[in-house]
Amino acid sequence: MDCCSDIYFWRQCVVLIAICLFSVGTGFKVAFPSVLNPDILSANGTGIHATPDQASWIASSNGISGIVGFCMAPYIMKMYGRKAVYIGLNIFTALGFLIFSLANNVPSLYAARIVQGIPTFALFMSTFVVGEYSHPKRRGYFVSIKKSMVSIGSLLCHSLGMCCTWKQIAAFAILPYILSLILTLTWRESPSFLALTEQYDECEKSHRWLFGDNTKNKTELEELISTQMNARKLAKNKRNMRTVIKKLLKKEFIKPFLIVSLLTIVIDASGKYYMIAYVVQILTEVMNDRSVAAYMTIGSDILTLAALIISCFVIRCCKRRTLLFTSGITCVFLMCLTSLITFLKSHYHIGESLYWWFIPSIILSNVFVVNVGIVPSGFAIMSEIFPLEYKGIGVCSTGLVFVIMFSLVMKFTPLMMEKTGIEGTFGIYALHVVVCLFILYFILNETKDKTLQEIEKEIRGIKQAKFNEYYFNDKPLIQA
Repeated sequence: MDCCSDIYFWRQCVVLIAICLFSVGTGFKVAFPSVLNPDILSANGTGIHATPDQASWIASSNGISGIVGFCMAPYIMKMYGRKAVYIGLNIFTALGFLIFSLANNVPSLYAARIVQGIPTFALFMSTFVVGEYSHPKRRGYFVSIKKSMVSIGSLLCHSLGMCCTWKQIAAFAILPYILSLILTLTWRESPSFLALTEQYDECEKSHRWLFGDNTKNKTELEELISTQMNARKLAKNKRNMRTVIKKLLKKEFIKPFLIVSLLTIVIDASGKYYMIAYVVQILTEVMNDRSVAAYMTIGSDILTLAALIISCFVIRCCKRRTLLFTSGITCVFLMCLTSLITFLKSHYHIGESLYWWFIPSIILSNVFVVNVGIVPSGFAIMSEIFPLEYKGIGVCSTGLVFVIMFSLVMKFTPLMMEKTGIEGTFGIYALHVVVCLFILYFILNETKDKTLQEIEKEIRGIKQAKFNEYYFNDKPLIQA
């Protein structure tokens, strides 16, 4: 059916638009240090002055407070569902920007950033939510569209930074969260959550509302409900700590946890977040001209947005593994080239006449490659790889990896640039990407165009015949 006349497509789009607006706000949040730090570090700032150490801690403190959010994530996702939690996330993150807009001292900056850090698990949760609310054929480019919205928020933040104060930008950043909140109120609850909590009648209604009631969708619904009914049956009367620990040591949790953790490190080390937060400082270090670097920062955001738009089409055509490893290897090459040329220039004064434009070109090329390949393929895999019964603890555990990596990257990137220069910083990050890609090559499954249940079977290592016997007992649950 043509998408324009497909009511189920538009219903899924309503969910996507709400998540995209939240992601625009996330772009503001990630890029905010790039407009806040120069002002509070300057003697001619707007009133609040901080030391370099305080500024780096302000930037990284939301990652630290994010640990609290990720520890709470399994409980609140399981108890309250996707819709209610997303409403709370919009309110909580908007509150952080409200505090920023009213701040008049350094402690209030810490408070705002810490408040914004608690909902950080939304970065992971939103990916899982897109996976649950979208058709398998649309899941990949829906996730890519969501990720492109982060770059729109970053672009808006950097652009407004050229004509507005950071307090005005903070006030403006509240708007996407208000719009997202309004749209979120129109959602139905996720069929996956309803099946997980034994609300099978509501699950059936929600699934039909989202995907329709043709034969294929009925089969997928039957498979979803059967899997969760059997999982709860097996878990009955086995909820002691020993059983929980034993469950977390199973292959179906360990393997996706390792995959998502490695993908998180690849995304962080390749520059997804530190290039948004510190791109002005990095380009200023390279070009020795802050005004030119500021304009190139806008160019970097536009290039990122273009890359993510292109990735919506690329991810529909390419397999996840192929896209991840092709872009990952290219990224490593560009980062190593940046490191090598910078080293030759700083130590042997080779290529100084080319340095002012060549290195920025390589850095911006790397930004394009990361966002056209690594980011969309990585987040698409994250949205698909965890079996449903492990999604809550999966968000928590892999989220802890994310916030630790995010905090380390935000705290130590300026320090690494100061101590080891551009060459050392990019060389260290390239090494991280190489190691993670090497491990992923041997353990990562292909997930493109597969239902979540098909991916779960591969993770568990269960053949289709055994899967039907184990979960369904050949008894249909949903009548035609």
